[in-house]
Amino acid sequence: MKFSIIGFIPTLLLLIPVIFACFKMPADKPELEDENIIVFIAKCVGRFGCIGYMCLAIGDYKVGFSSKLLFIIWVVVALLVIALYWVLWIRHYKNGNHFEDIYGTGIPLFIIPAAFVLVTGIFSMNFMLIIFSVLDIVCEYCSAYGVRKRLHPAKTEESSDDAETKENEDGE
Repeated sequence: MKFSIIGFIPTLLLLIPVIFACFKMPADKPELEDENIIVFIAKCVGRFGCIGYMCLAIGDYKVGFSSKLLFIIWVVVALLVIALYWVLWIRHYKNGNHFEDIYGTGIPLFIIPAAFVLVTGIFSMNFMLIIFSVLDIVCEYCSAYGVRKRLHPAKTEESSDDAETKENEDGE
């Protein structure tokens, strides 16, 4: 394996908003109990595996990609994903940097880089990138689901109970 500048640049561009977010935590971040240690460790393994293999393994189109066209398509996808990711983070900060905006949606912001790494792994036929990115995506979603569940424990239960009660009252 050798260092890949082609993998390092998009990785760095995807990490900049995350590093910035570490120093600018939302003021309304609630005190939550710790997440499942197994999910946390697996998420870290997936994340650092993605970063490591992106920076070391994808190579240029002659090494990592099967054709020059596939490499060009990957570059266009990379530019679009990075632009989208930066726009979402900018929007997040312009809207007041609320904790709920990061984890309150169906897809947390942290899944986008892992999904990009998954696409890179598929395009470059790098199975380690695919494995690490799938691990990261699954763990990020599980972590975000746990956060949403702890933030709104009764909301999901009440809405399903209300729907059943209304359905029974209507006789439908």
